[in-house]
Amino acid sequence: MTPGGRPGFLAGLYLFLGALWAGALVFFAAGAGIVLRTAPTRADGGVVNRALLDALDVASLVLAVLLLALAAVLDRRRPWGRAARGLSLRLLAVAAVAAFVSLYLITPEMVALRAKAGSLFDALPASDPLRRGWSRLHALSLLTLLVRLVAAVAAFLLGFRSVTGAAASGPEAGAST
Repeated sequence: MTPGGRPGFLAGLYLFLGALWAGALVFFAAGAGIVLRTAPTRADGGVVNRALLDALDVASLVLAVLLLALAAVLDRRRPWGRAARGLSLRLLAVAAVAAFVSLYLITPEMVALRAKAGSLFDALPASDPLRRGWSRLHALSLLTLLVRLVAAVAAFLLGFRSVTGAAASGPEAGAST
């Protein structure tokens, strides 16, 4: 906080990055279905969504690390309270792990399964082992997206609460929260 009681640059940056990250995750979640419905083929839509998801995974890693650093700096300047600080740091760490898992484990495996099935992937019955494996990975991918979305929204809300002074300030507040 600045002497006038307004959030400083770093606090504003934290809130902006948290909101930007949450918005990007929501936009991707909403837009992925549109891409699949409007692409000439589902395979084409999948290629576009994969490129977007890869970019979102990298952005999630970067933003989670930046928000972790900013949260630590902001907490030193004006303590957020033990619960808010602990929850923020844990959520951001979990979100970074989820982004890593999506980018380096889940998505490459999904691409490999799709390539293994070839151009007939969309014609495979739901009971086919390749299709079932891909569907399981897709569900895990959605879960990592949801984990990141919850973490981004919570990080923003916890930061907003701390920055705007909704939490009580002073040494007693840090010990009780």
